Amino acid sequence: MPPTRQHKGFTLIELLLGLAIAAIIGAAVYSMFWSGVRLDDRMRHVFNDYMEVLLADRSMTHDLENSISLDLSASYADAVIFDGEKDGFSFITQTSRGLKRVSYYSSSSVRGRGGQSFIGRVTNPSRRNLAGRAPVEYLLRQESSLADWLNDADNDTSIQVVTSKLKRGSFNCRYTAKSKDLNTLGAKALDYQDSWDKKGLPLAVSCRFVLYDPGNVQPNLSFKRDIFLAPLAG
Repeated sequence: MPPTRQHKGFTLIELLLGLAIAAIIGAAVYSMFWSGVRLDDRMRHVFNDYMEVLLADRSMTHDLENSISLDLSASYADAVIFDGEKDGFSFITQTSRGLKRVSYYSSSSVRGRGGQSFIGRVTNPSRRNLAGRAPVEYLLRQESSLADWLNDADNDTSIQVVTSKLKRGSFNCRYTAKSKDLNTLGAKALDYQDSWDKKGLPLAVSCRFVLYDPGNVQPNLSFKRDIFLAPLAG
């Protein structure tokens, strides 16, 4: 009697079981991959937000620490050396290009005859944001030559976008003068006000704002900094 041939292979049950195991492993790998992609995207948003806060802090701190006080009363009696309001401030500062009049303020648009540039990582608001559905506006830095400012001209005026993710209405500024009790009481002696209408420079400017990023599910990033101007001993 001839020997019986044995056919090697998989049964239908074994094949279905293998496919099921492969599908489970594939689904797990796919889920891990997309979780990593989403985590990377969130971390990039967080990193970009922190970079914008860092650049805004560096820009305002550098300008304010180089601010100067000039006595222009003889020729320009109405010239205000430091103009501070709750939603922005203007002052004279020393730059590598000479004396400039610099302003920081928030706005829903960027307008100006001068050139426009970006200080750092800036993402322009989408049409959805511009339509008013998301509370986002610009934090702007405007720079004018001293002559243009004194003569109310804008021939040498430029606007820089510090960030386009500013939460609407969150840019708030306060100002304090030097106190005679500063050496003994420290920060408790500082009396911050919502505006500055005195002659000369304030001792410090307190700035705060919030970044709103529609593409980031993380909480909004808040910033607060008390920036002391250079002439502390004055």
